[in-house]
Amino acid sequence: MFKDEADFEKVVGRLNIDTEPNPAHREKLRRRMLSVFNEAEQEPATRTIVFRTLRRITMKSPITKIATAAVIIIAICIGIHYLGGSIDGASVAWSQVVEQISSYTKYKCRQRVVREQGPEFPTMLVYHLNLSQRRQEVEDGTIHIIDMRGEDAITVELDPANKKATVTKLIGFGPRKDPHIIEMVKQFEQESTERLGTKEKNGKILQGFRHLPNKHSDFTVWVDPDTKLPVEIELKHVNRGQTIFMDEFEFDFELDPSAFSTDVPDDYEVKTIINDYRPVEPKEITAEDIRSGLYHTAYTIGKLPWIEKLIMIQTIDPLGTRAIVYLIGIQSKDGNTIIIVQGEYYDGARMVWIPEQQLVLETPLGAKLYTHPNGALYAQYFLEAFAKANPEFFNIENISEERFTRMIVMPDGTILGLSVNKQMSDEKLQELVESLTEIKAN
Repeated sequence: MFKDEADFEKVVGRLNIDTEPNPAHREKLRRRMLSVFNEAEQEPATRTIVFRTLRRITMKSPITKIATAAVIIIAICIGIHYLGGSIDGASVAWSQVVEQISSYTKYKCRQRVVREQGPEFPTMLVYHLNLSQRRQEVEDGTIHIIDMRGEDAITVELDPANKKATVTKLIGFGPRKDPHIIEMVKQFEQESTERLGTKEKNGKILQGFRHLPNKHSDFTVWVDPDTKLPVEIELKHVNRGQTIFMDEFEFDFELDPSAFSTDVPDDYEVKTIINDYRPVEPKEITAEDIRSGLYHTAYTIGKLPWIEKLIMIQTIDPLGTRAIVYLIGIQSKDGNTIIIVQGEYYDGARMVWIPEQQLVLETPLGAKLYTHPNGALYAQYFLEAFAKANPEFFNIENISEERFTRMIVMPDGTILGLSVNKQMSDEKLQELVESLTEIKAN
């Protein structure tokens, strides 16, 4: 600790600072001051001595006014960072936040997702019991229980108002841990986390921090200076065009363990879905393989005069769900490549956003074609998957900027994806959809 200004001047003198006003000099000054301040172990009362002495020392030197201002700004920033304070008076260091939240194994919060386009997600209260179990209470009254502790993960969606439940078993999906946002926040390093100052919420002054781990994610965390725990977290997914908001935090909440049980009450009507996430190699299949692999209606393509070649493959969903998908690849005589996508997770309960997209056309038989919010990218993924599985059928170098996606909703509610490499007329699209034929079980 510095006793007086003369004592501090001795410390600064040890820096042997070059007064030439250039960027290299300023970086050298910053590094040397960091080293000296780390040795000094200063108390908050030292700040006045630091700032007053620095100003007198720099004003005596031949540094220009601009360089002097830079020296003072650097000194202030270092003082704020290492003396435990800030311009606005808050005193929370990011390392203290990480240390505090690391002592908790569970938390509750409210979660909202705002998207620039595509389906909107409902607000929910989320209870994280641990990294493998959570409970979600959705604003529409439904309850979701997720348990990923076992080799086969399981999710249960309860609808108390209608006494209905959907149980989804994810074969080979677990055991795994949930990479939830709090766990991400714990990984932030103090050196790469920016202070944002303060703001007031509900009569409480909060301290803000910002962290950009990569070009795709932008975190903002507002902390209670007293508890050193998050009050608000905002995560912007730049590439996805969505922002996740979390607030109303309650750490170490009290909730009966039965609230995380995946057992369905006896008086509920139960629908069971099984998704197989065990690794599979892409392979050619038959229509019967698609029929046996799906729990909902399966479709194949009827004979059309403009179809030159048709093959079917089974592969892992290229969108990252790890689920098995069934692809029907079509080559037309005019050189186009068309892919029909079917999967167990293609159902109305999970794709309620489709009717909010633009309705492109409706066939006389009642099938509807909608746009997809990321149609070109979606088409690219499936064309790439087909090219990898069967390079002779489609060469990825031939991918077109004209590619697009349509979501097909059949009259019975079955949903299929349609990815096309080149533009097609509405007449040909309608002809293709109307040729879809249900695959009957043998």
